[in-house]
Amino acid sequence: MLETALKKKAMDYFEMLDNEQAQMVISYMETIEFPTEKRQHSLADLKGKIHFADGYDYKAMRSSQ
Repeated sequence: MLETALKKKAMDYFEMLDNEQAQMVISYMETIEFPTEKRQHSLADLKGKIHFADGYDYKAMRSSQ
């Protein structure tokens, strides 16, 4: 589902690209692998992907659990 939605969204942008650029994007998209099963992420897994507000102490929050 997500893969199909992303490909559909990318097709909207292909109209702005020339053929060579579009082929590069398509070949890149074909190499992306999406997980087939969802995994429960912990805060530690997501730490590098979340932008915490200044002064927010995520370590203290984790230790309180």
